Amino acid sequence: MVFVVDPTWDCVESYVANVPLLQEYKIIKVMTRLGKPTPCNSDHAAIHEIFTFDSWTPNAVLAAEEFCPKLQSMGFPVEAVIPTFDPAVALTDRLAACLGARGNPFEGPLAKTRRDKWAEGEAVRKAGIRAVKEKLVSKWSDAKAYLESLSPPLSQTDPVIFKILGGSSSEGVQKVSSLEQAEEIFSREIGNQTLFGTGIDQLLIQEFLKGQEYVIDSVSRDGVHKVVMVWTEDLRPGNGIFTLYYGFKTMDPKDPKTKVIIDYANKVLDATGVYNGASDMEVKWNEEEEDTPCLVDLNARWTALMWHDGLALEKALAGNDQITATVNAYLDGEAFDKIPAVPSVAGHGAIIFTNVFHTGILTGIPGMAVATKLPSYFGSYNNRAVLGKPIEVYTVGNPPITILLAHKDKAVLDADYNLIIGLEYADKFWDIVPSTGFAYFPALGSGDGNLPSQLLPAIAAVAMVALAAVMAIVAVSRPNIQDGTEYLSIE
Repeated sequence: MVFVVDPTWDCVESYVANVPLLQEYKIIKVMTRLGKPTPCNSDHAAIHEIFTFDSWTPNAVLAAEEFCPKLQSMGFPVEAVIPTFDPAVALTDRLAACLGARGNPFEGPLAKTRRDKWAEGEAVRKAGIRAVKEKLVSKWSDAKAYLESLSPPLSQTDPVIFKILGGSSSEGVQKVSSLEQAEEIFSREIGNQTLFGTGIDQLLIQEFLKGQEYVIDSVSRDGVHKVVMVWTEDLRPGNGIFTLYYGFKTMDPKDPKTKVIIDYANKVLDATGVYNGASDMEVKWNEEEEDTPCLVDLNARWTALMWHDGLALEKALAGNDQITATVNAYLDGEAFDKIPAVPSVAGHGAIIFTNVFHTGILTGIPGMAVATKLPSYFGSYNNRAVLGKPIEVYTVGNPPITILLAHKDKAVLDADYNLIIGLEYADKFWDIVPSTGFAYFPALGSGDGNLPSQLLPAIAAVAMVALAAVMAIVAVSRPNIQDGTEYLSIE
């Protein structure tokens, strides 16, 4: 079977290592472009062959013309072609069609709906369900005219959203509240490239949807859709962006609102031609307007959550995870049929993406000492929080530490979640000292061969005095993290 990947999202070995069914297959990896693969963890698995498109810019048409004959001549049938990230979707559709494997339309009216945000929204609109109001522009004069025609006028209270058509993981998504800001963003984006090497020659202007945002992780086989988990997203302004991720919470599939969201999501999948494979969909609930869901974004691939965070929580609460379910959708029809249309969850869960509000040297993580003693604590994953090393302000990507919570009592889980977020707001989750003028002293023992042993106690004393002085200064000079910012409330 074939995985189609972009080098910045190359986790194929991890998928094989964690899904036993994949270990029964020869694994071929197709790279959409040149670049150094970045495995998401240390899992290892045998890869039968790797094909790489010899360009820094992906081109699904040319890559399919090159790779399809090679795959057809491998000497064994290809059972499935699976994309692992958004830039791989277009090439996946073409390779699946040429190999006769399960896939989604690569030509016709639905060809672009899973990789072009404008086409996606128009397909949903044509299906007669709520779609975001939008305008596609390639010239500033057209963008300016559209923005000036808005009623009520563009302002802080009535902003719009700018998106690039092929963006992924919130890339290019910006909240715009003035013509000056709009022109600056337009001039910066047009003529540039996405993180995945695709040129940007158009921008999408969308209405700013007000309401709580939800994520629906699904898998499909021959047009039959199964929901693995529904999450509510905790997005708040912070660190210079308007959608700083604080965490996710699982939703009860039996809840009436969740049922409406799932029904809407399945209609979106039909409208956009997601007949096979995984989908990671974001919708907003428009409580101020129609009291109904509206699509924010559709990703025709599995979640960005991985084995140590979201997938572990899905497995614990629902007995399944989206990546394993996707593999079954492609390779094991009987296993797919056994997946319920909506999950039955054994409790409530949450993921906290720990935020860092100022940069410096990390000297302690008192928040983790609190978190590990909470009744809902389920686990954690430390990605890059290393004592004695610099820690950066967090905005996007993998957070320093991910915390998992799970409990049968929603009130207990919510209280624990709010406590951890409260520690972040109070600047008590991390102990961080300014990096300027701070010397990091590694642990020194009498066996250290670089310095005379009689000098070690003196050096250690000097280091402790310096550290105490710095921390004293920090204690009286730490900024108020909230700075009067109005944060979004969470249900």
